[in-house]
Amino acid sequence: MAKTSDREADGRKILYLFRHMIGGRSQVVPCEIGRMTGDDYDEAAKLHRRVARGMSRELFVPTKERDIMRLLQNEGISVGVWFEDKLICMRAIVTSGEWMDELLADMGLGSDTDSKSIYTEHCIVDRYFRGNNIQFITHYAIENIIEDKYDAVYTTVSPKNNFSLQNIFGCNFVVTGLRNVYGDCLRYILKKDFSRSVPIWTHGHLVLPVHDTKRQVAALGEGYVGYKLIRKSRGFSVLYAPAGENPPKGYWKNMAN
Repeated sequence: MAKTSDREADGRKILYLFRHMIGGRSQVVPCEIGRMTGDDYDEAAKLHRRVARGMSRELFVPTKERDIMRLLQNEGISVGVWFEDKLICMRAIVTSGEWMDELLADMGLGSDTDSKSIYTEHCIVDRYFRGNNIQFITHYAIENIIEDKYDAVYTTVSPKNNFSLQNIFGCNFVVTGLRNVYGDCLRYILKKDFSRSVPIWTHGHLVLPVHDTKRQVAALGEGYVGYKLIRKSRGFSVLYAPAGENPPKGYWKNMAN
C-alpha cells in the first residue's frame, strides 16, 4: 500500500473492501481508488486476461489490448481500484468523438450530433473482490469527473449476465434498446441521461422475461424503457415502463382502479 503522501500526490482515495481468500475466508483490507494513466497499462491488460479466462462472448467481450491503451490515454477516462499495488478493478469510458460515433452506429443510434455522449466500455473486477459493490462505487467516481462535461452515458450488457445487469440498474441506467452488437452478441443497450432525463411512468409497467426478446423489442418500439431486474419463479424478468414528458393515455384512471 502506498504511503499517505504518495496516495494524495496521485489523487487516490482509501476504501476498505472484503477480500475473499482460499478456504472460504474473507477479510476487510485497505484498497485505493483513483484515476488511471498509460503507466497502468500492464496491470490493466493482466486484469483483463484474468477476468476473461473461461468466459464466453455471450457474457463478456474483452477489450482489445490496443483499445485498453486508448482508454488510458486521451480517448477515454479510466478509474482503478488497487490492493497492495495490484489492480483489482477497472472501469473505463470512451470519450473520443470519433470512437463514440462508431459505437453509436454499432448500437443503431446514429452519430452524436446534438449531444455529448460517452460510453462505458467495461467495468471488470478481480474474482477475489467481487460482491463489494465496486461497480457502483467506480461508476459514481467517474460521474464526479464527467457529469458537467457530457449529457449522457451509454453501456451494453448481455441479457444472460444478471449480475452486471443488476449492477447497472443500480446505477440508474435504463434499457433503451436490445440488439446484436460486436457483430453477433445480443446486448441490452442502456443509457443514463444527465441533462435531459424524461420521467418514467412506473405504475404502467410490464413484466417481461429476459429471454423473451420479441416482446421486449416490441415494448421498446412503443416508447417503454427497462428500469429494474426482478427474479421470478421461472427466471429473471425486466420491468418496462413508458417514458415521456406526459403520462400515457389512461394512466391516472388505471392508477385509481
